[in-house]
Amino acid sequence: MEYNIIDISEFEIEEFEQLGTKSKFWYEDNNGDSYLFKSIKTQNKAMEDVFRYGEDWAEKIASELAELLGIPHAKYELATYNGMDGVISPNFILGKGERLSTGNELIERMNATSSTENDSIQRITRVFTIMERIIKRKPIGFKELDKIKTASDFFVGYLMLDSLISNQDRHVENWGMIETDKATTHLAPSFDHAASLGRNESDEKRRIRLDTNDIGRSVETYVLKAKSHFYNTSNSRLKILQAFENSARINPSAAMAWLERLSDLEDSMIYQVISRVPEERMSFTAKQFAYEIIRCNKNNLLKLKKEINTFIV
Repeated sequence: MEYNIIDISEFEIEEFEQLGTKSKFWYEDNNGDSYLFKSIKTQNKAMEDVFRYGEDWAEKIASELAELLGIPHAKYELATYNGMDGVISPNFILGKGERLSTGNELIERMNATSSTENDSIQRITRVFTIMERIIKRKPIGFKELDKIKTASDFFVGYLMLDSLISNQDRHVENWGMIETDKATTHLAPSFDHAASLGRNESDEKRRIRLDTNDIGRSVETYVLKAKSHFYNTSNSRLKILQAFENSARINPSAAMAWLERLSDLEDSMIYQVISRVPEERMSFTAKQFAYEIIRCNKNNLLKLKKEINTFIV
């Protein structure tokens, strides 16, 4: 059965979302629940229309995979608003007085209280220090899992998800902390996974990589080139798989626990998640390409288990 495409044209725009660069707005449904609509249509600096085709289905597939893996995430549904394709997501800040602080704010907060931190570059070690010293707690409303209990433990899972789907957009505004009115702090669910699954490639380029006998142009090589928004000591961007590897060195028990969950994710389940996207939104070639990306990334991640196991004391 295909995923539904929800038409929200009847609802009035309550507020435009300032965070990020895409066309986003908040609205309330008939039950009074708050939703964010994200359109694939946006504008460049010259105020010209730009269409980010594939961001809708990439977000939906990422959401479904996160659900299967038990990774806390913002939920997404395919949607349309006055003819504009996009996705909707219910507000995950539900409690009275809850507030979201994004990664850039948290890095600035840590810099202000540290004599050794003096820049805003996103590094794995810096982010995990924030997880352990500032955020500390698991996402609100999500259960602890075996060997996965703290903010640090869950964030390792976010980085595994990034590696699985080749998400290249985990920048400082795409993770964060929720603070309650009682001043308890929790990791926010994982959100904004649209820059993944090769959504920006043309079907022509996808087909070349799917059919080639040239290893240099294959999907296997393609996924290894994907870069994260985490930086090494030379201020070069880490590859996405490297970012997960580095997190595994810091928290190997959680990494192994997440990889065990990944090993239970059968290829047939992955195929089913992708195949349910309506063809009016995602072509057959794009589905094949996304499946191969996930399959290759899954294999690369599971190959790390032996090495990560040596990090566990």
